[in-house]
Amino acid sequence: MFSYIALAVIVFGAALVQSTSGFGFGIVFMAIMPLILPYKECNVLTLTTVLVLQVYTLIKFRKHINFKLVLIPAIAALIFGSLGVHLMISINARMMNFILGGFLWILAFYLIVLAKRIHLKQSPVTGFFAGSFGGFMDGMFAIGGPPMVAYFDSVINDPLEYQATLQTYFMITTVNVLINNILCGNFTSQYAFPLCISIVSCLAGTTLGMHFTEKISMQLVRKLAYTVMIVAGAYHIFKGIIG
Repeated sequence: MFSYIALAVIVFGAALVQSTSGFGFGIVFMAIMPLILPYKECNVLTLTTVLVLQVYTLIKFRKHINFKLVLIPAIAALIFGSLGVHLMISINARMMNFILGGFLWILAFYLIVLAKRIHLKQSPVTGFFAGSFGGFMDGMFAIGGPPMVAYFDSVINDPLEYQATLQTYFMITTVNVLINNILCGNFTSQYAFPLCISIVSCLAGTTLGMHFTEKISMQLVRKLAYTVMIVAGAYHIFKGIIG
């Protein structure tokens, strides 16, 4: 029962972050939920739940999608996302804890220190590398947003085009990674009930976040997310060391 309550609360908070900042659901969810549920189960839950959020966003902003910018990064992500999933299922739980903890620390450092200083130029090569790295991260950790956020933020000026294009890329990569998880046997009927809880909580958090977008401090939301990542990363590293 506790795990289901925790799932509902964490998904609600993650959806709140996503709906106010444009990304971050996977970051918040995967920083906390593996402390409560098995890693592979968390991976499938976050992918399936965030897919609902992405479809909802795309229906709303479908007229603003820039398909030319999506194509190359998406192709790269499809290739490297599959590699990420297969690598993830081959690593034991102790090592996965250690890797996840280190990844959360590196990601927090990037978002806090480097993100505002990095400005990428639009080119097929840059798009391919951003998609490759993002796809691999998505397959391994269900957190593939930062590379593509950095790329699209640098090359797209219109906020609606940015949101629509980014979510189109996310939806393509999420479907790819989810299919790979299903083919690898990571998605079973036991996820049905927690998935229902997750989707309902996600819709509630998204609705509230969109309603209060202008009233909630983006800086505060991001600082809270970064703090969660650092603390959770330390715990995962410690758990990986002691086994």
